[in-house]
Amino acid sequence: MKTKDLALVAAFTALAVASDFALADVPNVKLVDPIVFSVAFVFGLEMGVYVGVLSELIWGTLSPYGFGGYIIPFLVGGEVLYALAGWAAARLWAGGSRLSARNLYFGAALALCAFLWDLETQAGTALLSFWPSLTMQKLLATEVLGTPFMISHEVSDLFTGAVLAPIIIFYASRLSRPRALAGET
Repeated sequence: MKTKDLALVAAFTALAVASDFALADVPNVKLVDPIVFSVAFVFGLEMGVYVGVLSELIWGTLSPYGFGGYIIPFLVGGEVLYALAGWAAARLWAGGSRLSARNLYFGAALALCAFLWDLETQAGTALLSFWPSLTMQKLLATEVLGTPFMISHEVSDLFTGAVLAPIIIFYASRLSRPRALAGET
C-alpha cells in the first residue's frame, strides 16, 4: 500500500468514526455505511474493506455504548458487505452525472446491505446469547425483536445512499485517479 492510499484510508476511517460519534444519539443512523460504499466505488474493494474493517474495529472498541466484545467480528463482516456492494456498483454504474436515477440504485443497494447486515448481526447476537442451546425459535425471536432497529437502519441507508453516497463519490473521485474508473480493483 502506498503512502497516499494509507492517508486516504486513515482520512475516510476518521470521517466514518467521527460521524458515528456525532450520530451516537440517533439509533441505527450511521454514515460509515455510505462512506465505505463510496470508498470501494471510487478506490476499489481493498480500500473499501480497509475503511470498513478499521471503522468497525475502532467503533466497536470505543463506542459510547460500551465495548462491543464478541459481536465485533459480526459488525466487521457486515461492513465488508458495503465494500463489496460499492465495488460491484462501480462495475455496473461508473460514470454519469451527480444527479441521476442511478442515485436511487445506490440507496437501494445500501438498504439491501443494511438488511443483510442487520440479519447477520442479529444472528450473531442470538448465537452469542444462546450458545450452545441456540434453536431456530430463539434465532427467529431475536430477529423479530430487532425489527424496529432494522427498519430505521434500512431507511437511513436508503436515504444516505441516494443522497450522500453520490456526493462522496463525486468529491472522492477528485482526490486521485479513481481505480474503478481506471480499470483497477
